[in-house]
Amino acid sequence: MVLYHCTPAADAIIRGGFRDSTGCYMMSVEITGVFFSNWPLDINEGAKGDTVLSLEIPEEKILDFEIVEDDKPYREWCIPADLANSYGPPTIVPEEEVYELTCARFQQIQEGDFQ
Repeated sequence: MVLYHCTPAADAIIRGGFRDSTGCYMMSVEITGVFFSNWPLDINEGAKGDTVLSLEIPEEKILDFEIVEDDKPYREWCIPADLANSYGPPTIVPEEEVYELTCARFQQIQEGDFQ
């Protein structure tokens, strides 16, 4: 499964890997890991940075890390950095591809297909 991570630190992540962060992130419980989604997200959805990285991880390896919220038009995971790094390094998604993915995502939302 292709996952996306938006960041202002793409070069550092590519060179040194992902690093865990810990916090509540507007949830009732503290979690640790790195946030990924099935679509490139933007600042309106809590993503930081303008660079989108992609990483392919088998879906069965990340099932336990999915953050499920009702009516959210994308899927999201908080994956331990060690697990993410074992499938890396990530690649930078070209801006044109991010644009195409964003258009496809909003098309699906308009059609009522939220994920």
